[in-house]
Amino acid sequence: MARGKIIDDQEEVTLSITPLIDVTFLLLIFFMCAMKFKTLERKVAAFLPKDRGLAKTKIKLEEKAKITVELKRTRQENVTRVKLLDSQIGVDEQGFQLLNQKIAQIHRSPGNEDLPGEILAWAWVPHAHVIKAIDAFMAAGITDITFVGAPPQGVAHSGPGDPNSEK
Repeated sequence: MARGKIIDDQEEVTLSITPLIDVTFLLLIFFMCAMKFKTLERKVAAFLPKDRGLAKTKIKLEEKAKITVELKRTRQENVTRVKLLDSQIGVDEQGFQLLNQKIAQIHRSPGNEDLPGEILAWAWVPHAHVIKAIDAFMAAGITDITFVGAPPQGVAHSGPGDPNSEK
């Protein structure tokens, strides 16, 4: 092709309007939906309860019944004390044998079939003893077991984090 030669053949340029219409409709649908959500949000907020006055609303939560096992052992002791429902049932192997029997007995009694289990193991309790407590629940058919990380407030304990324990 020679330099300076001007092309006389001009192509006709066409604009496809179909994609523009599609985008316009999509934007229209989007903004219609966005406006709908805003109006629903305002309506829901209008029906929420309001806390009025100086006193705040206080709710007392009911504590659900559960089978609680507490395993106690301090650094100075060589035995693990086993408590079931706030009463001591024994120590070490003898305590775990009674624990198996009593948990099964509680679970079989009418109305207690769906009670969950809870294990509170103090800091110096060996892991093998915690596993024995889990096994006692599982043998009775209780699979809903909760672990408590520390004794409840006001309960004296000896272990890491206790200011009275030996370091």
